[in-house]
Amino acid sequence: MNPTVQLGPAPQRRASPRFATVMLAGGFTVLVLALLGLRTGPAAIPLGQALALIAGAAAAAIGGEPAAADPIAVAVVWELRLPRVLVVAVIGACLAVAGTVTQGLFRNPLAEPGVLGISAGAALAAVVGFVLRADELGLWATPLAAAVGAIAVLAVLGAIARPSTSSTTLLLSGVAIGALCGALTTLALATVSERWDLGLKVVRWLMGSFEGRSWGHLTWALPPGLLGLALALATARSLDALQLGSDTARSLGVDLTRLRWAAIAAIALLVGTATAIAGVIGFVGLVVPHVARSLLGGPDHARLTWASALLGAALLLAVDIGSRAVGDVLVPPGVITALLGAPFFLWLLRAHGPGGLP
Repeated sequence: MNPTVQLGPAPQRRASPRFATVMLAGGFTVLVLALLGLRTGPAAIPLGQALALIAGAAAAAIGGEPAAADPIAVAVVWELRLPRVLVVAVIGACLAVAGTVTQGLFRNPLAEPGVLGISAGAALAAVVGFVLRADELGLWATPLAAAVGAIAVLAVLGAIARPSTSSTTLLLSGVAIGALCGALTTLALATVSERWDLGLKVVRWLMGSFEGRSWGHLTWALPPGLLGLALALATARSLDALQLGSDTARSLGVDLTRLRWAAIAAIALLVGTATAIAGVIGFVGLVVPHVARSLLGGPDHARLTWASALLGAALLLAVDIGSRAVGDVLVPPGVITALLGAPFFLWLLRAHGPGGLP
């Protein structure tokens, strides 16, 4: 008799000097880039002054006595730059963790969160909201529309998936859904081609944007982002077992159907949140997990998730600083990540080969 082994509570992990080094280096990089983000922009504000303004605004927020300061400088740092930096870091972490879960689920380093069509569904719903002028209802309208689009794609995938459905079928279904959503997005734009202002708004959103991001956007992003991170961590041990093969994972007590749904829900929350708040930003979920895996030297998904979150935040902070530092032209972050990610994808494809999907 060959009893099924149940995966119980996670065993005590041994300290990993490499993991600690990556986390310390990643945290330091995020801090440095965040500080650079506070002083990057049209208005020249020294870092020391920016930090003093933040301290004063925080003191005022909790009922203290803030130091006298230029109200314009306070507004620039506290209302514009600080929430933007925090939003960028959260979005970068969401996209990177979504990529980690996607690659673990499909056991393929070439997998990317967009392959499930979730970001395309979120983009379509948001664009439809723009066309219907729903964004004029309030700050919550576009994130809510994008979240509905992500959930709708998840529901379609649920209707397709069955206990016997392979990851390959699920992956190809996501590609088809993404293509359909992309076509419908183009159709929605075509129907309002005479409204150039709307078309410009939608195109900018589809290329990704952090302009005008506020504390309200951060409030919208944190709850689903943290829930997605929690789900990603909850699936980590099962994803580790899955790397040994479906049969081996099943013999170790992994419920593959439950794992698949938990992983897809995590991806939907993370990608839906990122798309809802910042528009379509690709390749972060492809590049960062691969880099984190190389730095850690192993496929431990719990550690990989934390490392990817930090590196994703660092990458998108660097992209945002770069987009604001290129003269007077504001380069959309989605364009920069595509310019960086596309060559990286081709290198990965050559290094790993198209290698059959699981």
